[in-house]
Amino acid sequence: MTRNATFSIFNIDFQRKGSMAAVGVLAAVLCALAFLGQSVALAQTTSATLTGTVFDASGAVVPGAAVTLKNEASGDVRSTKSNGEGYFTFAAVPPATYTLSVEKENFKKWTTKSIMLNSDDKRNLAGIKLEPGAAAETVVVEASSVQITPTDSGEKSTLINEHIMQNVAIVGQNAAEFVKIMPGMAMTGGVLNQSSYSATDERTGGNHPVGSFSANGTRTGALDITSDGAHIIDPGCNCGQAMNTNPDMTAELKVMTSNFGADEAKGPVVISAIGKSGGQQFHGEAYVYARNWHLDADDPQNKDAGLLPNGTPVAPKPKTRYFYPGFNIGGPVIIPGTQLNHNRDKLFFFYGMEYYKQDVDNGVYQFFKPDQSQWADLDECLPAAQLGPEPSRNARLQLRPSGYAVFQHAAGACARRLQPQPNTEAVCLLQPSA
Repeated sequence: MTRNATFSIFNIDFQRKGSMAAVGVLAAVLCALAFLGQSVALAQTTSATLTGTVFDASGAVVPGAAVTLKNEASGDVRSTKSNGEGYFTFAAVPPATYTLSVEKENFKKWTTKSIMLNSDDKRNLAGIKLEPGAAAETVVVEASSVQITPTDSGEKSTLINEHIMQNVAIVGQNAAEFVKIMPGMAMTGGVLNQSSYSATDERTGGNHPVGSFSANGTRTGALDITSDGAHIIDPGCNCGQAMNTNPDMTAELKVMTSNFGADEAKGPVVISAIGKSGGQQFHGEAYVYARNWHLDADDPQNKDAGLLPNGTPVAPKPKTRYFYPGFNIGGPVIIPGTQLNHNRDKLFFFYGMEYYKQDVDNGVYQFFKPDQSQWADLDECLPAAQLGPEPSRNARLQLRPSGYAVFQHAAGACARRLQPQPNTEAVCLLQPSA
């Protein structure tokens, strides 16, 4: 017998008080369904798949064996049983390090630890052999003796794990910068012989690794990036990132360059970033990254430009300063006085933040305000009567690297050498001194 349930939202009388309550309940249900269904709507695959076959000591398959996969960080446990051919599979497994256990009556328990599964991995675990014995006995297999191989994939990819991100220095604070250490990644500075990515500005919408590198000879627009399955590239130009992947909050980067599966909706080159998550224990860190122009090496071209008559460099070293303090913490969600998540294996959190303090000296955002004596020089150049009562509206002062100031006005133009001499070219409105 089949029962059909019909749910309709159209036959509601809004004049009745009870109907308004029904509308509220309906809205809550729809919001809950949308929230639960959001993981299905992700365009990119971030989970892994682990398979294997259980054998006995003679090489025969063992059906009905209980197979358990435990997350070593969170304690999350997944269970299944081998089928009639001894085969088992775990699908949609979050990237993490796992312990696998296999149990069967009249056989010793078989366990292997430190199985690392990364984003979009499809791995097969070989070498599972159960020995006859009591169930209380356990055979622990070292990870080095267990073969974990890719299955049914010609994917060409490189994994940049947390160990690399914590021990390899980068210039900025964007984990995607690590792609520059990979083979096949090339700068796109062209004939200028300069870096296409200098990490001088860490704002979203600024200069980013995505859009600055060519992968295997492809154009820069071929490089794409996702964060936990969400597409974070700028859709307007298909170039820069709309969100930074902070290296202190990223667990891994997987760079797929060719032959990956159709479940990856973007390409032809995809960077898949996976964020950190909480576990059974509380972990956190506080840090400060600082860069100051006093410690920077000067560009040889700046030195070759020479000095001005007053001894100052024609092209001085940019006075750029970076200050990035931050922290992150993760662990189980626990409410004191309650039994919520008392085993620390159901609900976890991870929170991190970083403050970007950037003073970028790019030679543009500068101004020069003449002092009283320099105003007097300009008054001699163009009498005050010609300037009018509000010179800031109809006059401008253009500073030249040579140390001269070209004063332009509707009544004419003249030049005066100003001290101290400006070291860059800028256009400023004249403002009467107080």
